[in-house]
Parts: sequence; C-alpha cells; structure tokens
Amino acid sequence: MSPRHLNHADTLELPVTGDGPFDFLHTLWKPSHYATGLEAHPATRSWRTFRAGDLVTGVRLHCEDRLVIADIYTDGDYKPAHREHLVRRLTASYGLDEDLSQFAELASAVPHIREPLEALSGMRQSCPEDHFEIAVVALLLQNVTIARTTQMTRNLLTHHGQLVHFDGITLRARFTPEELAHVSAETFKEQDRLGYRAKTLPHFAALFRDHTTEELQSAGDLVQTFQQIKGVGPYTAAIMVSHASRNSDSFGLDVWNRKILPRRLLDAEDAASEAVIRRLNKLFPSHAGTADLYFVEHEYLNTSVAPLLALDGVDAWNEALERSAP
Repeated sequence: MSPRHLNHADTLELPVTGDGPFDFLHTLWKPSHYATGLEAHPATRSWRTFRAGDLVTGVRLHCEDRLVIADIYTDGDYKPAHREHLVRRLTASYGLDEDLSQFAELASAVPHIREPLEALSGMRQSCPEDHFEIAVVALLLQNVTIARTTQMTRNLLTHHGQLVHFDGITLRARFTPEELAHVSAETFKEQDRLGYRAKTLPHFAALFRDHTTEELQSAGDLVQTFQQIKGVGPYTAAIMVSHASRNSDSFGLDVWNRKILPRRLLDAEDAASEAVIRRLNKLFPSHAGTADLYFVEHEYLNTSVAPLLALDGVDAWNEALERSAP
C-alpha cells in the first residue's frame, strides 16, 4: 500500500512561554521511548503525525531560540478550528507554557540529580498522545518487554492506522476511538497478537468514543475512572493521567524505574515502592513526576531505545515503513 501524500497547509509559530530553560531535542526525543513509526527525530528537527478529529496531519518541528516552528501538512479540509486545535495540542504536548523554573531550583539543591540535570537541563515532558492514545500505550506496556510492546504497537498501527508521506518522510498515523470501536476483541487477539489486552482495548475505544476528555476530567478523579475499566491498574492509570494531563507530581512506578530510582535515590539495588515514592516526593515536592523523568531519561541517554535518525538514513527509514504496509 502506498502512503497518502500530505501537502503543506500552514506554519505555526509557538513561543516557549513557560519559565525555566528549554531543551528542544530532549523535549521532543526521549532516549527511553520505543520506536513506533509515528515520529522521527534527527538532531535538529522532528517529524510527527497527529489526528485532529477525522483529519490526519503531519507536523515538522524545529526551534529558533525559544520559538518552535511547526509546519503542518494534510490532504484534508484544513479549517481554522484545526489550526486552533493544533496550537493547543502542540503547546500542551511539549510543555511550552509550563514553568520549569521551580523544578530546576529544587533539583539544583539535590546532589542525586546533578548529572541528569546537567545533561538534560530544560527537558520537558513530551506527550503528543491524547488521553485515548496514551491509554493504548500504557496498556501495551503492561508486564512485557520493550520488544513485545513494539511488536504489538506495530501490529495495531499496521492493521488499523494509516501510512502518510510529507516533507520527505514516511510515518505511521494513529487510529481514533471511533475507528477502533467496531473491531472485536477476537481480532485484537488473533490478528494483532495483543494477548489478554485484547479484551481491554474495546472498552478504551468505547469510553473515548462516547465521552470527551473534558467530560471525563470534569467527572472527578481520572485515575479512579480509568481503573473502573477491567485490566487497568494503578500503574496504567497513573501513566495515562500523569502524561496526558501533564501532572508533574504523578508518575507510574514500573519494572524499569524500579531498577533506576532505588539506586539513584537510596543507594540500593531495590526498594519497596512506598519507600521510593516517599523519597521522591520528599526531595521534589509537587515535581516528583518531573524528577522521575530526568532520572529515567538520563539512564538511557547513552543507550537509547530508538536512536536519533541520521538525515542520510531517511530513505532507508521510508523504505522500511513502506515495505511493512499491508
């Protein structure tokens, strides 16, 4: 299947208005994140796909001082409402309006985080996924290796997503809740190889098809709301809320950061979850989630899961994705 070709539709100029330093590279590219085909990161720019309702968009981002330039590509009917949506989405996705100065001040007084802070100063949390999309990511991360998560992600995007080409890059694009709502648990299990997660994904699709994020947030505690879905525990719910809602005080404790944080914070190879959480909150009140991010990304900085893309490797990247299309 040939990719859909997207044409240039708009250019957005997004100022970094939040106080504190800003690191464009490590805000958009996280060394610990696994490859999805939804984004590509050379050292000085990034490409990413976003869904804006039914519209599929490709975005090319680069930075000039504290101004992020976003070139928008699409083959659909691009309207002012889509522009407004993307301004809000991109600003929130990369924390461009968030105050990082309080965390930086706290961290400067904590010797445990000196090296991560020096290497990654100005890195903000990146979550280009909306609540539904991060819910799917969190589900696929449950109790498996990165290789298995990568396989399940590739299956879902290949069978239910789209392939697009813009600005010289080929990327995958996600599905919407409406597009997944008609897919059966049996299909997710047999075709997409999701295992026990196949029973949970239809519930995610139905929840976000029938309720907007604003409705879910206004209903009260999102963590409790998400945990009402069978198959969603505290870790998965915390990932969904802390990332998509950008809660700097919330983080999910998993098998990976359970290995990193005790060593960094407690000089121990392992520790009870409660001890780790208590220590992180004591050192970084109201910013424990941001501190967790710095510790984890610094751990992967020299052994990244999905390395930066060399510009002379774009053609090979495109060919690999296009070969994988059904």
